[in-house]
This record gives sequence, structure tokens and C-alpha cells, in this order.
Amino acid sequence: MALLLLATVNGQVVRFNTETQEYQVVFQTSENGPLMGICQQEDMLFVASLNRLYKIRRSDFSLLKKTRLYIPSPGFHQMNYYDERLYTTATKKNQIWIYDKDLKRKQKIKVQPPYPDRRVKYKLNYNHINNIVKYQGAFFINLNWLNHKQYGESGVLKTDEKFNVIEKFAYAWESHDFQYVEDKMMAICSSSSKDKKILHPNTSGLMVEGELVWEHNPDESFCKALCHDDQHIFFCGGQKATREKRKNTPGVIYVIDRSTFKLVKKITDNQLLGVRGAILDTHPIV
Repeated sequence: MALLLLATVNGQVVRFNTETQEYQVVFQTSENGPLMGICQQEDMLFVASLNRLYKIRRSDFSLLKKTRLYIPSPGFHQMNYYDERLYTTATKKNQIWIYDKDLKRKQKIKVQPPYPDRRVKYKLNYNHINNIVKYQGAFFINLNWLNHKQYGESGVLKTDEKFNVIEKFAYAWESHDFQYVEDKMMAICSSSSKDKKILHPNTSGLMVEGELVWEHNPDESFCKALCHDDQHIFFCGGQKATREKRKNTPGVIYVIDRSTFKLVKKITDNQLLGVRGAILDTHPIV
């Protein structure tokens, strides 16, 4: 099993042992709102709430720097660090915001919305961008909404390093945490349930190279984060609840065998609240 660093719905970064289920809060935001994205680079750890970014010293989890509180909120989601730059998803803006290691914003990249001749508007004309990853010299931007319909088909926007569009293609539904693992496309397929008039199968699970290789009950949990080690995939989220009650719902981690895509175990922990971001702890403290 593994040590994970988890960003949770109640504003905590939690160090979690999937074998023993030992739990340690290593960072707590002062705003106490949900944390979304999390990534690490050498001795730095970056985490994002919906409206602020934090830089944390990896050795002792002390706060080194934070951005101002953005109002209105850009709705940060997942993010990744490449070549001395932090690439963040400003979901409500339908943009990618790029920062240096000192959290100075260097660039805003606009992503063309479903209706390109209309202005971006939250929940009406945007793509609900959930992640950005770099693979083989190209960027891949996770579009939860491929088109203008919520609870429908998702997709991926591929660009070059200067964000010139190469292609856009359909991939998964209500997708989260799209990434490449050993040259294979991997993403979470989620389902908001039938009462929200979904436009896709009422099925949740792990998609690899366009195939749903593992499923879970879509009515018991909603997952948004995944990470992996050499043996397992850690598929993370929280028990399903209405938006106003999500802050108090237990976290859920499905441990999946990487070679067979079989469920090894399911972890539900009442101390660990809903997980929004997850990475492998590659610098464990001895």
C-alpha cells in the first residue's frame, strides 16, 4: 500500500496511510473552505482552494507563501508543476493560470468555450476544466463539459507548448483528473445520478484508453481524484450527498490493482472527509 497526501473538502491536507489507515492533518487553511488541487515539486508542495493558492515547505508542511484571496473566485481545481511553472485550472474562468514557483502569476490562457462567439459564463458557456497535464511535449486539458450540456460527454483539449490547439476529442463523461499513466490515458468517470437528468450511462468508474475497466456504485460515492504507485491505483472521493452537506461526508478511497483492475479494498473513514485531490507522498518523512 502507500502513503498519500490528500486535499479535502474541509480545507485540510491529510497524510494518509492506506495500509494502516493512520491519519495526520499536516496543513489547514485559515479559510476552512474546500481544497481542490495538490501537487509537489522537490521540497515544495502546492495546494489550491477554490480562490487561493498555497506554497508549503515539504519537510515540515509550514506555509511559505499564498496568493491573495481572489474575488470573484476563479474556481481552482487540479494543477501540475512543469519546467519551473505551476499550471492551474481556473475553472470558472475557463482558463489556465500559470504561476512561477513564488506564486507570481505569469500568464492567463483562455480556453475556447462551447459557444466560441459568446462570452464565457459559468454553468452556461464553459467547459468546467478539471485538470491540465503535460505529456510528450503537449498539454492535455481535461474538459468535464465537452459541449454545452452539463452531465454529459466529456473531452480533452490537446495543445502544443504555446497552447496552440492541436485537437479536441471526446473522452469519458463527467470526467475528473485526466492523466497519462505509462503512456495510457486514464480518467475518472463520474455520475451525478438519474435525478439530475444525466446524458450518459448512470455508471461511475475508472476509464483507461477509452474503456471502463472498473466500476463502482454511482449512488454511494462521487470521486474526483486519483493517483497510483507501482502496484495500485487510488481512486478517491467522498460519500454522495447534497452540496450543502458535502463538507461533513466521510472520505472514500478505492484501492485498485493496477494489473487486473480488481478492487483490493475500499476505505471509508469518518475522520477523513471528502477527498478532492490526491497525490502519492514521494518524500515520506521517516
